[in-house]
Amino acid sequence: MGKARSVGIGMDYSATSKSALRWAVDNLIQEGDRIILIHVEPPKATNTRKQLFEDTGSPLIPLEEFVETNVSKQYGLTSDPEVLDILDTVSRTKGVCMLLISSFLL
Repeated sequence: MGKARSVGIGMDYSATSKSALRWAVDNLIQEGDRIILIHVEPPKATNTRKQLFEDTGSPLIPLEEFVETNVSKQYGLTSDPEVLDILDTVSRTKGVCMLLISSFLL
């Protein structure tokens, strides 16, 4: 096994971004890699959500915390069952060390 890599994948929870996640898991992710889902805040995001990210920076949230409803709601992130299943499966089958969620403002 080579050096663990960080692989960023854009996620807006559309069918296209879910397909990109599946493709990356099937074709790119190797044992020990780290996946960073890049969730982009739309320009019309509420001021409260924008202020949270401006004050604290882009949060890196481990998968174990992201699946908790309170955490995903706190950051205004979608907790999509299909995406969570893909991430959980790759975590177990490929030994991905850490799965993180990160948000950015447009």
